[in-house]
Amino acid sequence: MPSFSIRTLLQELKTLLDSSSDLDHLVSNQESKSKLISLLHGLNQHEGLLPSDVKEFVEKVKTFFNDIINKHSIYQQLLAKHKQLLDLKPGLLTKLLSAKSKQFHIVSETATANAQIHKRSLEIDELRKQLEDLENQIDDLKSVVNKCDVQKAELNAECSVWAQQSKEFASVLASTEVDLREAKHARNLAIEGFSNLKSSFPTF
Repeated sequence: MPSFSIRTLLQELKTLLDSSSDLDHLVSNQESKSKLISLLHGLNQHEGLLPSDVKEFVEKVKTFFNDIINKHSIYQQLLAKHKQLLDLKPGLLTKLLSAKSKQFHIVSETATANAQIHKRSLEIDELRKQLEDLENQIDDLKSVVNKCDVQKAELNAECSVWAQQSKEFASVLASTEVDLREAKHARNLAIEGFSNLKSSFPTF
């Protein structure tokens, strides 16, 4: 028969497990986790006095919670990273849409300027007397085109950067979602294992 001290430790362990319906709370709450570790440590000190089935169960509890505590930490890190990426997503998409909008405006302005250049060129042939004035207009319009080309090149580069970052972001987000699903699956398995563990608590 287990000693009074061992029976007390086992009773406290059973009470702790039975009262902890939320596995996440048990492994994340410092007080509950410390109490669990303390109880397991106390039982280990009396290992030689434990019946074989109780000893096996205590080892199973220790192995189970060591694994769960590590997985819980990884899950929390993945969850935080996933949330951070989701928080960044709207700002990234807004910048990309803004850059594309500016690019469209510059292309439209360039097309309009080129159309005016063509029109003014035809007018030169018909209105020789206005040649000097029309040539000045052409020069001005070419300056606009050059400015638009520079702006368009800059925006093209910016769009390429945002497009690349969007692609990388999508890849990282997809990877994180896979990791998160796997972590959630492992967590569900742990919760099921936790329930099975409590139901298999040996009599003493």
